[in-house]
Amino acid sequence: MPEGTVAFDVNAPVEKVWSFLSDMQQVGRCVPGVENVEVLDATHARWTLTVKIGPLSQTIKVLTETLEQIPLRRGRFRAEAENIAMIGATELTPAGKGTRIVYTMAVNAKGPLARIMDHFMRTMLKSQTEEFAANVKRALEG
Repeated sequence: MPEGTVAFDVNAPVEKVWSFLSDMQQVGRCVPGVENVEVLDATHARWTLTVKIGPLSQTIKVLTETLEQIPLRRGRFRAEAENIAMIGATELTPAGKGTRIVYTMAVNAKGPLARIMDHFMRTMLKSQTEEFAANVKRALEG
């Protein structure tokens, strides 16, 4: 299962970071490829995103579920789409006047093309998590 982890610091207090990362609409604006986030209830949302693998792209619907929220410390989620399952976590730690964020995402392709998909996901997951981190940092720091 391909996994990507990125750790980064933002110049914002942990309360502000937690509030931002707890808002699925705000987070959706930072995830590469997201076109829409439809919040279904307090723990579920349907995301529409375009995934690009090499020269190919596909728009997929992803159903997400918040699994855990420990305010100001940690959040975990899972997501399912037709041929892919994801699990992720965000850990927050106060760092001086700012906040250290550690974001982890693991992706598991399913179906007949799973091996090929896993290979491509392994290649692109690092850049996707880094782009997400840069977008979060920019949104929080202005």
